[in-house]
Amino acid sequence: MTNIEQPAPENNPNEPPGTTEPSVGGYAPPPQAPPYGQAPPYGQAPPYGQAPPYGQAPPYGQAPPYGQAPPYGQAPPYGFQYGLPMGPTSLHGQPLAEWWQRFLAILIDYVILLVPEMIIEAAIVGSAISSAFVAGNSSSNNFNFLSTGFDVTAIVAALVIAVIDIGYFALLNGGAKGQTVGQMALGISVRDQATGGPIGPQRAALRIVVLLPNIVLTAIPVIGPILGSIALLWVLIAALSPLWDSRREGFHDKVAKTDVIKVR
Repeated sequence: MTNIEQPAPENNPNEPPGTTEPSVGGYAPPPQAPPYGQAPPYGQAPPYGQAPPYGQAPPYGQAPPYGQAPPYGQAPPYGFQYGLPMGPTSLHGQPLAEWWQRFLAILIDYVILLVPEMIIEAAIVGSAISSAFVAGNSSSNNFNFLSTGFDVTAIVAALVIAVIDIGYFALLNGGAKGQTVGQMALGISVRDQATGGPIGPQRAALRIVVLLPNIVLTAIPVIGPILGSIALLWVLIAALSPLWDSRREGFHDKVAKTDVIKVR
């Protein structure tokens, strides 16, 4: 019995590859990639492991192939970096600052504030000592005058330092950039959780008082130094609180409704 061979299908040169009909045996050739430089049909991803044409973004929410940079001028989908997820982000997709960045930033700010505050405090105390000795030469109750004068001097010095500290953080964290000098050095910024914009001086002042209540408590007469020392325990806990928070928020961030984000 003679076998009749089926004629092979003719390839139409005008048809793209992969559009021929299946053979009689039911075998269909695998889909082929589009010609070089031609994008796949809209909404269809390129074959697995193959990069999209140069200059064309991958499908929405899909990272570029491992080791391949995104098209020029286009950022990769947030959360992808070399195939690994990045850290927590704000509601606006901005990466949140690391704890060590926040710690080093406020340490720099403390050093910056310490120098002028020591000069101002020395000037106030020196002026009080001079006044006490001048008044003591003409006063019969020298001891009581000196002790009262130094109490007042300590309160005045604490108030001046509190104004400097709160004003520094209120103006810089509440400004357009939301950065103190230390935060500029570390590339982080304080922003509003809801809008991603500046928080204003009032909320910035509230934020720093919640973090450092000792700068206010120290200025209270008589019991101020005692309260300020007790408040240092709270400062330690509040400063460490971003470490165990899933969104890296400190207690002061929760009160002021702020995020500390990376800006570079």
